[in-house]
Amino acid sequence: MLEEFPEAVEEFEAKGLKYTITALSTNDTSSIRGKGWEDAFGTPDKAEAERRAKALGMDLEWLPGGGVKTVFYPQALTKVYDGRKGRRMWFNAVVGMHGKETSSAMLADGTEIPETFVKRCEQIIEEESIQFKWEKGDVLFLDNMAVLHGRRTSLPPRKVLVAICK
Repeated sequence: MLEEFPEAVEEFEAKGLKYTITALSTNDTSSIRGKGWEDAFGTPDKAEAERRAKALGMDLEWLPGGGVKTVFYPQALTKVYDGRKGRRMWFNAVVGMHGKETSSAMLADGTEIPETFVKRCEQIIEEESIQFKWEKGDVLFLDNMAVLHGRRTSLPPRKVLVAICK
């Protein structure tokens, strides 16, 4: 992206990104997000949810009907991690959240991200993708700081267990 859109990448880095996600008041298994805000924040108490969101750098906007819109900004487009020799890593959710029904990604100042930028990101991700032919009992370990990972649709039953460690 830096080679094809150098000015845009530098502008996005300077301004930062803003993500919004709308969560229902209860769990919705038909939703890709799945969790309602009570499960997402681990509490049914709105004041406690707000404290927990603030600790994560999020603002909450309560919606009619009991749902909540989380606003998370400013976020970097890329990051430099220790042990990566100063290399900038593409670390963001622009493609996954841009223009979706329950989420959005834009610049922190409210400027929309150009569709051509997002579409080219999608193309590059697809071009660089590696697919795994899963078999029962398979386990995959990956370095979340070294690879961009995503999800393809799958047939139930599907069980995802995640552990994050340093």
